[in-house]
Amino acid sequence: MLNIKLTFALAAAQIPLAGAVTSSLRPWAFSPLPLGSVKPGGWLLGEMVAMANGLAGHEHDFYVYVNQSSWLNTPGKGGSEYSSLNEALPYWFNGLVPLAYQLDDDRLKAQVHDVADTVLGYQATDGWIGPEVGDARNFWSRTPFFFGLTQLVEADSSWETRVVTALRRFMTLANKMLHNNSQGFASCPGYVDCTWGQARVHDLIITIQWMLEKYPSDQDSLLWENMNLFYAQTNYKWADWYTEGVFQEVVNPNNASNFPYIHGVNVGQGLKASSVIYRMTGDDDMVTKSQNAVDWTFQYHGSASGSVLADERERDLAPYIGSELCTAVETAYSMAYMYQVFGDNSYADRAEKTIFNAFPVMMTGDKWAHQYMDQPNQPFALNIIKSDGSVPQVFTTANSGVATTYGMEPLYPCCTVNHPQGYPKFVSNSWVMHEGGLAHALLSPSTVKTVVNGGSVTITCDTNYPFSNVLKYSINADKAFTLYLRMPEWSNSQMSTLSQSGASSSRLTLDADSETGMTKIFVNPGKTTVTYIIVAGVRTEQRPNNSVAVFYGNLLFALDVGFSQTSSLPHGYYDPSGPGISGLPFPELRDYYVNSTKPWNVAIDPSTIRYHGVSSIAILPDPIFEQGAPPNYMTVDGCEIDWPLYLGVTPDVPPLKRKCIGQRKSYKLVPYGGAKVHMSDLPTIRF
Repeated sequence: MLNIKLTFALAAAQIPLAGAVTSSLRPWAFSPLPLGSVKPGGWLLGEMVAMANGLAGHEHDFYVYVNQSSWLNTPGKGGSEYSSLNEALPYWFNGLVPLAYQLDDDRLKAQVHDVADTVLGYQATDGWIGPEVGDARNFWSRTPFFFGLTQLVEADSSWETRVVTALRRFMTLANKMLHNNSQGFASCPGYVDCTWGQARVHDLIITIQWMLEKYPSDQDSLLWENMNLFYAQTNYKWADWYTEGVFQEVVNPNNASNFPYIHGVNVGQGLKASSVIYRMTGDDDMVTKSQNAVDWTFQYHGSASGSVLADERERDLAPYIGSELCTAVETAYSMAYMYQVFGDNSYADRAEKTIFNAFPVMMTGDKWAHQYMDQPNQPFALNIIKSDGSVPQVFTTANSGVATTYGMEPLYPCCTVNHPQGYPKFVSNSWVMHEGGLAHALLSPSTVKTVVNGGSVTITCDTNYPFSNVLKYSINADKAFTLYLRMPEWSNSQMSTLSQSGASSSRLTLDADSETGMTKIFVNPGKTTVTYIIVAGVRTEQRPNNSVAVFYGNLLFALDVGFSQTSSLPHGYYDPSGPGISGLPFPELRDYYVNSTKPWNVAIDPSTIRYHGVSSIAILPDPIFEQGAPPNYMTVDGCEIDWPLYLGVTPDVPPLKRKCIGQRKSYKLVPYGGAKVHMSDLPTIRF
């Protein structure tokens, strides 16, 4: 059985793992930079400013699960929470800290400072951090809150002493709880669900590893013991799941014993679990299990947009299966983290794919509204509640009838509070240190300021990537250093070029490392300009039932099905059929119901695809992922086919037997992130 008996887990806790022997974390392939070292630029800055001006940046002003959270009250006195997990404020805090500092936004900084000050002020005398008292204490929601605290320390050293002291006190208490029959972790009273903290414990271990690396102390042996105890005592080890004969290619979503392993957000977080444990133990089997996690998950449960199909539970690859917004942000972070640990180029490509496609498609351009679920084939984002109140059971659990509509909280509020981490975590992890040099890992417009070889380095990357594939780097360095630029796996290495001018001038030869994708450039002191041109072509990836997904670079393209929308007052997730919530302080808060206006039942001939690009110096629309905003597109020949609806409300799997029922026509494909209704798993036909 996958679920290890608690008694066995506690016994195993007494067996030291490799990490306890070596007391040294395995080194990063690419070391992360502190929060604030990297700032967004270009279109990415526009997207993040929209988030700050939209829902994410105003939740502290009105959203009760944030500004009336139990975390902001005397422990045990309660507050507004959507579940007993008390995760809303921690989720929000984890995303708002990097958003505030990357934008240097004083209003948002004041919000996170106020929250950090209040929560730390309520730390219990025994070290517990959070609103729970007595047997209600459990570990899960500390994980995202601690992520926020560690980022706050990196960005603002004035918080260092207070936060590190608080975390050390907490870890001392955690050690006692783990030794006390795994209190609050694997052993909880019936009214407390401990499975979330166990399935996601690797993210808590990341905070412990941060403490060991950044603030070594005489507490280190206790921190090592905590890591070992957490991993030994969890009943849900992702390395066990990603084992031949255990992992399920097609899942029965009703099998409750598998739930922690098939819940989409758990999967997004769990992708990196074995890489976290590898840093602790050095066990080479964790490298294999990490690769299995990525390869198998995306082969059998992945969307072309870069996320995990699970609504909320995995099944298979049917294009009507949904994927949570929370899953997208967790998947992107896991891929970025795994690239830093192992240096596998495919992980960086996947992080970009998720952020450029799966993430932005689920938000309106102004970022005031978002989806709970996105489907690969989604020509309608409508309220499907029938007049008698019944709802077609399209999804495994998310069947409120409004899961794909856009709004304040179109279903469970977790995505309302968790989605703000998407872009900021991507920016934080986009530049990294590598072999004494500085590396651009996740390609995007940005500016990095750091110290390399004892000298100050500032690099600004001006680019419209991924809308065009030309990146221009303006470098100012006090001392000579090595710059590394990543070449994506999908690029044409023979045709891509690098050129350098300024302090040193030369034509460079691309010779990317086969594992990391990094190409090395030696940069002299002074000012230097490097121009990096990545050559790519249209490519297709196979999808189920003789269908394909169409890409140019790391952008997924979808059939343009048109766009028409209506709106209403925002609804609470608990009352999707009511009149909506009036009296909210921001008129931008609306729910949106989006329909298609063009045929969606189209098969295409991929041999006829033609790409229409955008100049590398073009001024892109802002925000770029507004409906219909991206200027690049494709044309393709195709025709309408007979294609039934699943449960009468959404396209079924593409029919294997297909023939044209209309004339051959030219159709338009547009970037997925700017197509709020879309078809991306497209059946093929030959003319």
